[in-house]
Amino acid sequence: MNTPIRPSSTNGLGRSQGISLDQYEPGATQLQTQPTQRAQLQEPNLPLDPPTEFQQMVANSIGKMLPIYGAKLFRTPPSTFAPVNQVPVTPDYVIGPNDELLIQSWGQVTLNNRFVVDRSGGIYIPQVGNIHVAGVRFDQLQPFIKAQMGRVFRNFDLSVNMGQLRSIQVFVVGQARRPGTWTLSSLSTLVNAIFASGGPAPQGSLRHIQLRRGKETIIDFDLYDLILHGDKSKDVPLLPGDVIYIPPVGPQVAVAGSVNTPAIYELKSNADGTVEEALELAAGLSNVASGETMRLERVDERRQRSMIEVPFTTEGKATHLQDGDLLEVVAVAGAYKDAVTLRGNVANPGRYMWKPGMRVRDLIPSKEALITRDYWLKRSQLGQPSMTYVPTCLPTTPYGIPGLRYGIPVGDEGDDPYWRYSSVRSQGSTRLLGLPMTDSSVDSRSVTDQPANLITTGASTIDGVTATDGGLDCGRERQSTLQGYLPLSSTDTTPNGQQLSPSQSSAGQTAVSNRMSSANASVGATVNNASAGQFLPKNDVKMIEPDINWAYAVIERQSRESLTTSLLPFNLGKAILDGDDSQNLELLPGDVITIFSKADFRVPQQQQTRFVRLEGEFVSSGVYSVKPGETLRQLVRRAGGFSSDAYLYGAEFTRESTRRVQQQRLNEYVDQIALQVSTNATNSASRAISSTDATALAAQQSQTQSIIANLRNARATGRIVLEVAPDTNNVDQLPDLPLEDGDKFIVPRVPSTVSVDGAVYNQNSFLYDPHRRLGDYVQLAGGANRDADKKRAFVIRAGGEVISKQYSSSLRGHGFDSVHLYPGDTVVIPLNLDKGKTIRTVVDIAQIVGQFGIAVAAMNTVLGK
Repeated sequence: MNTPIRPSSTNGLGRSQGISLDQYEPGATQLQTQPTQRAQLQEPNLPLDPPTEFQQMVANSIGKMLPIYGAKLFRTPPSTFAPVNQVPVTPDYVIGPNDELLIQSWGQVTLNNRFVVDRSGGIYIPQVGNIHVAGVRFDQLQPFIKAQMGRVFRNFDLSVNMGQLRSIQVFVVGQARRPGTWTLSSLSTLVNAIFASGGPAPQGSLRHIQLRRGKETIIDFDLYDLILHGDKSKDVPLLPGDVIYIPPVGPQVAVAGSVNTPAIYELKSNADGTVEEALELAAGLSNVASGETMRLERVDERRQRSMIEVPFTTEGKATHLQDGDLLEVVAVAGAYKDAVTLRGNVANPGRYMWKPGMRVRDLIPSKEALITRDYWLKRSQLGQPSMTYVPTCLPTTPYGIPGLRYGIPVGDEGDDPYWRYSSVRSQGSTRLLGLPMTDSSVDSRSVTDQPANLITTGASTIDGVTATDGGLDCGRERQSTLQGYLPLSSTDTTPNGQQLSPSQSSAGQTAVSNRMSSANASVGATVNNASAGQFLPKNDVKMIEPDINWAYAVIERQSRESLTTSLLPFNLGKAILDGDDSQNLELLPGDVITIFSKADFRVPQQQQTRFVRLEGEFVSSGVYSVKPGETLRQLVRRAGGFSSDAYLYGAEFTRESTRRVQQQRLNEYVDQIALQVSTNATNSASRAISSTDATALAAQQSQTQSIIANLRNARATGRIVLEVAPDTNNVDQLPDLPLEDGDKFIVPRVPSTVSVDGAVYNQNSFLYDPHRRLGDYVQLAGGANRDADKKRAFVIRAGGEVISKQYSSSLRGHGFDSVHLYPGDTVVIPLNLDKGKTIRTVVDIAQIVGQFGIAVAAMNTVLGK
């Protein structure tokens, strides 16, 4: 009978039936099984027991709940504790009613049958008769039956085995978790019955479980022997009618703190139990336990609590424990003896052994110890092999090879896996793909200077290039494929994929991002070589880790007398590089030495490591490290000056710190506009009279919100206008501007066009003619159209200045149309956004006049009558 143990009840026929645990829960569905075939049911997890008062008291003292030792063992009573019937029975098994015997004989008599022991304890064998087998041990059963059959037959052999075993009924009472009548296998023992019934309740004893048979107590079982030592020698088999009694729990003590098994333990008796025995029950001290004293909390004569310090001595460990005691073992303190701590911008931070007379140079013997591990890791990644330049757009069949995408063969199973992990993904190729075309920094007409995926077709700009004249096919589908491999974020990344801060990112902006600037786009200059814009930038020079702050380091020290913390700053450079003994401070045990980098504090410009990019028409374009006190003019002179095609008037100088300030001001401005729009919308909604007014107001609010959303997407450029003269071509005419880290100076070649944008009939770029004036270029564009606001026309100079017609009264000549333009300038004729409001006002006035006329006519009619 391979079934789990179940609590049982007796039906009207006197047969034992298995009952599921659901029958003990109100409203649960009852599941009854047949006497001969019980259902295989899986034991559910038992619910958590509510904490006892002793557990709550301990929790109030130590701050956490301690479990009752051994209770976890009975949380999920497994059915495998019930003995199965497919295992051999023990030799001392006693045959009883309902046991099944398998008897096989050969020789003079042949027999192969199953015989069930009846209630009288016998079996019937044909030609032999009744044989009483009840009470016979299994190891004596075979010779006993052979002797009984030998009275009838001769010359035969016999084999006897056990078949289906009988079930027995026992009673589990007392402080059991699930008391009641239990039907068990005849091979069950006391331990099987304890686990089957869920074990003792929190109020039950684990150390005095009694097995009673009739008037006699067979054994007083201590479950701690099994749990602690695995000793099951006192476990005894069960017989029908046995009673398992679980008495109330005995004296309990709690062991907490730095022990291996903190819990609430039950003592054998009030007379037994010492501190040493309690520590043994808790599996001994942990490896961080303090060896000085233990704290013993005791309830004195059921009146109040008291605290006792127990030393770690023989006498202390022999201290008697009482019911309700709490023994707490404290852990060692976290202080280190004779140690100093080094942390911050160093290669090996950690704790080091202190020695008498130890100083800073003993802890940091050389400057190489200040180079972090991240620096060498990122430096080694720079030397990894990478792919060649990848063209951003290719012909439909590049190089006549089908299946060649972005210069990389593509097979039937998709892209080359090596491409997915190429270092091209983390080379800072940002703002090339997915660049918002509404950005003012991009001029869709400067085809020769922009990446190929920004070429426009007709009057609309798309994300890619459509195959028209050149056979290029870099539309949205190809771009989306490329976007899966190339970074599209607006911030640079390091070779290991980490994002850089704005200040770090500014030093590593790619050449493509620079060529997207408004100056280069407007003047149409060629920044790079003849293939500019057709390849993604790949190589760059940037700081992979911030430099060490040599001017400041600090020792954090706690006073032994007052336990107050003080800081002892020192000059790291003088201590390590110059060997200045006055800065080589003496160290004491417990000191914490912190080494900073230049990214931790804002240091003076003279101490900063500054990288500046010079791009465009320079003799030697590139990234330069700025010397202390060096200005823009001095750096350009050191780089060899400008080329013969340099257009200094259209140069663009950008700074990261300026960009952050501009972006902050822009955000504040947009927030102010949004607040004003919200207030005006509320006031206008209250003044709406007709449904026409409400509809117009809703449309206006939708348009305004769209404008605000576009403003929030706008990004500052950080450009600083240098205010150089149009005919400037000498390095000495540059402003003597101090440089910062991340500055970029881009000088284009002399453009040959002037652009006219806005509300004109033909937005276009026209060849520059020094004899033409502003009005001449507007006439070439067809003049202003009917939607133009000619009073607010303005000119964007290639150098960054703006000239507005509204404030052109001080201009010499015959007015705004006579303004002299320079190569790269842009004339903008804006739209008249108030034109619709004027028409609306006229309509409203006409309606009022008409209604007034109707009212006058009606009045005359009434008066005429």
